[in-house]
Amino acid sequence: MPKFALFRKRELWFPTIWGGLFFLILLIIGSVFLLKQLAVLLASNAPVADRTYLVVEGWQEEDSLLSALAVFNAEGYQYMITTGGPNRRFLNPTHASYAEQAGDFMLHQGLPAEKLIIIPAPESAQERTYLSAVLVRDWLTLKGESLDELNVHTSHVHARRTRYLYQQAFKDVKIGIYAAAPQSFQLKQWWKTSEGAKSVITELIGNVWVVCCFYPGEPGSHYERWAVEKSGQSSDPR
Repeated sequence: MPKFALFRKRELWFPTIWGGLFFLILLIIGSVFLLKQLAVLLASNAPVADRTYLVVEGWQEEDSLLSALAVFNAEGYQYMITTGGPNRRFLNPTHASYAEQAGDFMLHQGLPAEKLIIIPAPESAQERTYLSAVLVRDWLTLKGESLDELNVHTSHVHARRTRYLYQQAFKDVKIGIYAAAPQSFQLKQWWKTSEGAKSVITELIGNVWVVCCFYPGEPGSHYERWAVEKSGQSSDPR
């Protein structure tokens, strides 16, 4: 009969000093490589095949909007949807929302009005990109559209977060992404400029947050649009 015991002797293998140094060097090399490729990973282009609608995030700079228009024309899309909430960059903006601002820009660049759909978002506590995705989804549902795929155009390192949030809103619809190239820094040398470092680090933090902490709410719920519950309803059930 085995003796009752609270502890048992075990052997555990540890690397030697040279072995530990070897693995440390590998870790450093891998980390440096990953950091150098970080902007490229965040700004990856991965469009899907459907060419019915191209969603364009309206807050982008003019060079990125021109990139979106070039994609629209070159790829033969049927309709462009511009999105975005209230313009917070100026005290007295010329347009009520980024969606309307981008739409007006596209019209001035020669986009036919019958091919343009403007879907502005209201002021809300909800994550702005996600709210725009929800409004696009609901508009398509209202029009009786049933899509298997949908492409979105955004600005360089924001691409991975945009794609993730649209995928959260659309669930079974496969989301593709276009990322306009940055004009103020190079993706493969992002750390060499303050603009590049700020953009990449901000987006890295944003991506970590949406993956680990973002709660979208149930589809069709009040929370999904406003990030707050109606009076009398329970909050985040997690």
